Amino acid sequence: MLYALFQSSLSESDFNELLHLTFTENERSMMLERWRIFEAFDRGCSQREVAREVPCSIVTATRGAKVYRENKEGVKKHLERWRG
Repeated sequence: MLYALFQSSLSESDFNELLHLTFTENERSMMLERWRIFEAFDRGCSQREVAREVPCSIVTATRGAKVYRENKEGVKKHLERWRG
């Protein structure tokens, strides 16, 4: 159901409206933060470098590092799309 709902967006503004209706501002910020963390780890940054660059706490960078390591192939696939 969610896939069909998000796929039905006809434009970027339509998609952003859907995001705003579905997620709180904090949830949207956390999603963007997570992908910034993945991107930094993919470039070879250390956890401390990620925390400074994103910016986020060391704890958040550590959690992101764990997800990145455990799902590296999937993360890289989506990072390629994000980077365009």
